[in-house]
Amino acid sequence: MAGAEIPVELLFRVPYGKVLHGRDCQHLSEDRLAALQPATELDRQKFKVCKTCLVTLVGTSRDEFDSFEAALDALPIPQAHRPAMREIAEGLDKSRIWIPSSRSYVAVAPGPGQEATAFFNKGFVDVQQDGGGYKRVLMAGFSGTQTNSFAHAPDAAPASCPGCYMQLPATGRCDACD
Repeated sequence: MAGAEIPVELLFRVPYGKVLHGRDCQHLSEDRLAALQPATELDRQKFKVCKTCLVTLVGTSRDEFDSFEAALDALPIPQAHRPAMREIAEGLDKSRIWIPSSRSYVAVAPGPGQEATAFFNKGFVDVQQDGGGYKRVLMAGFSGTQTNSFAHAPDAAPASCPGCYMQLPATGRCDACD
């Protein structure tokens, strides 16, 4: 079973939970983190380990940073997007800053066990809303995909014949109707 190589001293369980976690699992709320109980050998045999915690406990899972700027440099976030991202980050509690092993974003949170307040991707930022969920803020020139291409207007639809609705050739005259 996955997690068998992890020392049982590093595994914890929420009371009545059926998944084992590490001490700093990002999926658990603050109150659930406070309620964690040490896992037993029987728990390890019976329950699976949280996928995120499994990566954390077995190998490298994320890089933690002391400053937001250092995390932006490590990703790397395009220079053109950094001023807008700094402005968004200004009002957030950035006590905990990390980049996951996927290297796809910079996350900030108020502290261990607390939900991320924002995810800074290469072309957009997902900011946590007061009522729950996240609002996506696109950076200028970002196309909406995780590539280096920039947005452009779609090509205009080709002209069609008003009589038979066939696409008109470059001459503008319908071969079937004229």
